[in-house]
Amino acid sequence: MERLGKNRGIADLESPADSRKSLYSSFVWTDYKAQLQRRVKAEDLPKYFHLTESEKIGIQETIRLNVGTTPYYLSLSDPEDPNCPIRKMIVPRREESFFSPEETLDPLHEEDLSPVKGLTHMYPDRVLLFSNHECSVYCRHCMRGRKVSDSTERMETADLELCFDYIRNHPEISDVVISGGDPLNLSDSKIDWILENLEKISHVKICRLGTRNPVTLPMRITTDLCKIVESHNTDRLSIFCNTQFNHEKECTSEAKEAILKLLKAGVSVGNQCVILKGINDDEETMLRLHRKLLELRIRAYYMYDPELIPGSRGFRTPLAKGIQIIEYMRGKVAGMGIPQFVNDLPGGGGKVSLGPNWYLGFHKPSRNHVFRSAVRGTYHLSPEPVGSEYEEFYPEISEETWSKLLQNSYSAFKGLGPLGESGK
Repeated sequence: MERLGKNRGIADLESPADSRKSLYSSFVWTDYKAQLQRRVKAEDLPKYFHLTESEKIGIQETIRLNVGTTPYYLSLSDPEDPNCPIRKMIVPRREESFFSPEETLDPLHEEDLSPVKGLTHMYPDRVLLFSNHECSVYCRHCMRGRKVSDSTERMETADLELCFDYIRNHPEISDVVISGGDPLNLSDSKIDWILENLEKISHVKICRLGTRNPVTLPMRITTDLCKIVESHNTDRLSIFCNTQFNHEKECTSEAKEAILKLLKAGVSVGNQCVILKGINDDEETMLRLHRKLLELRIRAYYMYDPELIPGSRGFRTPLAKGIQIIEYMRGKVAGMGIPQFVNDLPGGGGKVSLGPNWYLGFHKPSRNHVFRSAVRGTYHLSPEPVGSEYEEFYPEISEETWSKLLQNSYSAFKGLGPLGESGK
């Protein structure tokens, strides 16, 4: 017993850096199954981080989902810096122990919109299939914390068959989003079976895989998996992938290799980031992320406003932040690198997009629309077509505002020079 105690004391003195080296060298790094088998859990975090008091409280008292991260994703985090963006997505903090008055387990009312277990039918033509309750990393901001990492939410084969029956009996459904959890944490054979069932339903034309594994476990995107996906990516079923990179530190060479494999399998990849307080809620950070994503050949899709889920107050940002970020990005990166800023409306209202107000209004006497340039901040006029029946549709700009802008505005007959000088 004495010798065991001494050994325990030596281990306790091992630094987070040394503990990480021991972990990383204990298995074949590129083996995704070994990565999953060696996931770091809550009780392991003190070995790999110098924890703050806030983190210690968060680990002990979190009201959110379980803690878990792959060694790969752990390697992207900083053991010493509590402000490391990756660390904040791995390690709970004190804010996770509070159930704030504005929060609820299911703010989108997905359960109320589930005709059968594991299937949400919010939009007429599409459904979300909850295929799996497990993820490679349990992100602290996860909007489905009520289900993810909870074994009682496991989707058995019989549950999935009921979902397929519902889809077969509703011919208006043409688009199926496979989410979870992470569908790519299922076995190759189960993924093959799910895609085969969807491909056989004649009115299902589109399948979208919602997975974070290119970010948290890129070695899961194996050649065998891509062959399975490609075999179902046919003229009967078009398969897309949406992933979630939230910070440029996640844009690694391993991630790029995974994305290239998916692209070679004919799968277009889009990114759905979440704007998160203290992680990516400033203009330059989000711009750098989306420039990196284009280098990885990923197109921007959505930037989500965080959901009102329990213990999430530490992640949520003012709505204006998202609008400011989109305004800042416009003109600094190609349009395919600028996401739509969306709010998934509480109560099951679906997504709405939000953005800067580039359109000032319509001047009825001159029949001109007035716009503000995203690139230069200047004002520009564009006429309504002759014979238009929509003139009453537009918000009118006042004569006072029109008079102020007219002398300093630009049109098809007066342009800007390359350095901002007005053209002749």
